[in-house]
Amino acid sequence: MLDADDRLGLDYEQTHQLLRALTDVRFKLLAFVPTVAGVAVALLGRPRPAAELLGVGLLGLIATVGVFVYELRNTQLLDALVHRAEHLERLLGLSSVLGSHGPGGLFHERPPRSMRFAGFLPPIGHDRGLSLVYAAAIAGWTYLVAWGALGALEVSEARNTGAVIGVGVGLLILLEVERINRYLDKPGARAAAGQSPAQPS
Repeated sequence: MLDADDRLGLDYEQTHQLLRALTDVRFKLLAFVPTVAGVAVALLGRPRPAAELLGVGLLGLIATVGVFVYELRNTQLLDALVHRAEHLERLLGLSSVLGSHGPGGLFHERPPRSMRFAGFLPPIGHDRGLSLVYAAAIAGWTYLVAWGALGALEVSEARNTGAVIGVGVGLLILLEVERINRYLDKPGARAAAGQSPAQPS
């Protein structure tokens, strides 16, 4: 039988392992999703039959949106695990390496999201990086789908209109992720959603 400290230590170790596994999946997806979308847009960017554009574009768009939804849930799980790790650090009595009198540990002492690109844009965080990558990938696939659909309908300037629609959808994805993050950054919102009330990653 394990004593209380050993159980806490085991829980902390398993929490770390799950965090590493989820982070590893995230980085692999971040390498794969934009690469596939970029290659597809480059290869299909020349005039093609409308059915080919529509078919390949729909397949890529549906798959990318599915991965994006999975990643949004993955972000929730990561936030919950960070919250759990912070709590376990407090229970384990880890000391601070920053000279603080409060609890220490890897998660308690994460730097705040205070860095701003160009000095005036919103603070840099994992969520904004993810939203940029997925917005670009979804915009690329949407461009192909819209171009193919408009081409099948014999709409003039189908390619240019498809590009505008793709950019618009990409911007909508960015705005929606920002809306979700603003909601979760409100006091008590993360706790109500079962996530960490502390600084998000």
